[in-house]
Amino acid sequence: MEEYLIYHDGVPCGTVRLEKQGLYTAFSAVCGARPGRLYSLFLEGEGGSVLLGVPEWRDGCFVLRRTMANRAWESVGTLRCARLQPRAEEEGERAAGSAEAGWMRLAHPEYFFHRLAPELSGGACYWKPLGEGRCLAVPIDDGKPFLLARYFCFAKVVRLWGKPYAVFWFDENDCPRVL
Repeated sequence: MEEYLIYHDGVPCGTVRLEKQGLYTAFSAVCGARPGRLYSLFLEGEGGSVLLGVPEWRDGCFVLRRTMANRAWESVGTLRCARLQPRAEEEGERAAGSAEAGWMRLAHPEYFFHRLAPELSGGACYWKPLGEGRCLAVPIDDGKPFLLARYFCFAKVVRLWGKPYAVFWFDENDCPRVL
């Protein structure tokens, strides 16, 4: 098992551990930063950087658990550290009382779960914390396949930004719950 520091604004704020398991590597990161914001966690190496994912707020700190294929991250070369970077806030935030309040756009929705979900890539998905879990809003487009069909029975259809979205609630272990 290897361990590297996570830096936020040039200051160490946590650690990321990695454990190689054959063709895959399990990553586990814990770091402190300002709550209520959305961050991206990047691995930094001699050959560049790669997005590890979006940590979630849990028990007073940001946490990320992820398994990646070695070929997906080894292009950065020898690892030096990890970097926590705030994500740009959603343009045109809605009023606090609107249905859209609290939703944050996912730049890479395929990394929403602890395991890669390629069926979500490219979708205009949003998320927000809810209790001990988090909600995911997936667009419903006429003529296109329903994203996350395996969770269809857990969806609650709502209108956000004038369009229909399927909203799901997942607990901290990525298990779907009824809203």
